[in-house]
Amino acid sequence: MYFPAARSKLCCFTAGLGATLALATAGCADPGSDVGANEVVAALDSTNGLTSLNGLSTSNGLSTSNGLSTSNGLSTSNGLSTSNGLSTSNGLMTTDLGRTQIAYLVRCALPAGANLVKQDQYGVTYTFHGLLGLGPGWATGSCDANCQEGVSACLEAHVNTAGMHIPLWIDANNSAVGWGLDPNYPNEEATFFGNIFQPGAHGAPATVAPAYYCAGRQVKTNPPPGRLGSAQVSPPYTNAMGPQYALCAAPSCTQADYPYQADGFKACLGWNNPVTVWRQNTTTPTTATGGTSGSSGTGGAAGTGGATGKDGSSGTGGTSGPAGTKLPPPPPPPLGGKRIIT
Repeated sequence: MYFPAARSKLCCFTAGLGATLALATAGCADPGSDVGANEVVAALDSTNGLTSLNGLSTSNGLSTSNGLSTSNGLSTSNGLSTSNGLSTSNGLMTTDLGRTQIAYLVRCALPAGANLVKQDQYGVTYTFHGLLGLGPGWATGSCDANCQEGVSACLEAHVNTAGMHIPLWIDANNSAVGWGLDPNYPNEEATFFGNIFQPGAHGAPATVAPAYYCAGRQVKTNPPPGRLGSAQVSPPYTNAMGPQYALCAAPSCTQADYPYQADGFKACLGWNNPVTVWRQNTTTPTTATGGTSGSSGTGGAAGTGGATGKDGSSGTGGTSGPAGTKLPPPPPPPLGGKRIIT
């Protein structure tokens, strides 16, 4: 069952795999304890924690050796809302880890406000929330090459081999994400591309579903644990340019069109749907622990203005709001780009 977005993605909405789920007579459940509920205010906020493609591991078929295949109950030829697109009786929907994988996949593929409701083999109902919209047609139809590449790049961008949740800024040529930088994310980590759904894509070995990256200029600047530049453990991607920290550069990669050339790359080595990731100078917690809210602050819960929330900046005045439990993400720049939390 598919519920399309009913509101603009820049409106306030709840996104996260631990959000309230649809009710069913057979019961309902959380699709993944690894991904929590997060209120998003004037930005797109995506929690991750994928430890191998952010929780998408080789044991469930998402890897650089065998991709996401029909043996795991998933098909790119049919809509996710159909039984032939995502099986309820076998594969990913039948295990906790598999459902976490689907949660990230839906978060990358469907737009904010769109939900996918599926049952497991016991009839328990789960709701998965869309966010970035890099393959919206997959909800009810096939996922073509552009969809597969966009969702693949997004999933790679969510990888944290240490399982940590950190904020990132992503840019992409896809209008669902767009171009534009945030000064709070000054360090270019990498550009990700590939097709983890199709072994042999773009000339890769027949048994390899390619997952690639090329390094950004600040990949080694204060890398958070589990991210590129740190001591990653068995990351699922390889640098397509050669050595581990080989940079994205012409002629192998094509920069974004003017005036966004510095924001990232719109193509690399024939892959036309990459995602460029930018990091903060230091790792920032994603939730506050009791600060008061500020109307334009980045700490505490959304309020009408007030004092500084823990791990956040000051609001723009007014009296203190109620005690906060969530750091609203910074507003996006007018030119595009999206904040996610890995």
